Amino acid sequence: MQDNDLSFLKKYILANGPEGLRQVLDDLFEKVKSDSTFAAKQHFIMYQLGGQKSFIKVDMSKPPFQFWYNDVLGRPMTKAVEETIASFIWERCGEKERFLQGLSSKELL
Repeated sequence: MQDNDLSFLKKYILANGPEGLRQVLDDLFEKVKSDSTFAAKQHFIMYQLGGQKSFIKVDMSKPPFQFWYNDVLGRPMTKAVEETIASFIWERCGEKERFLQGLSSKELL
């Protein structure tokens, strides 16, 4: 494989393990809040944990953020990746507030 065959990897941000993935998502989120041009772009993450390698595409152009996952060997998303993304959405993207608001509006009925 030649160097130009791997040029697409330059688009990917490397995330090692669940902690690394969370850090990448938090960093992207902070940058998206202050830069609408950056927010409009699609963001690509290469997730690694041991021998596992996966590619994650994130669209942060508008809420709710969208995620696409593709494991190199075709395996489903691991529980660690799923929980990391879910925790990020819950804590940073307003899902906790929306949930609590929904609960409080149901209590008023």
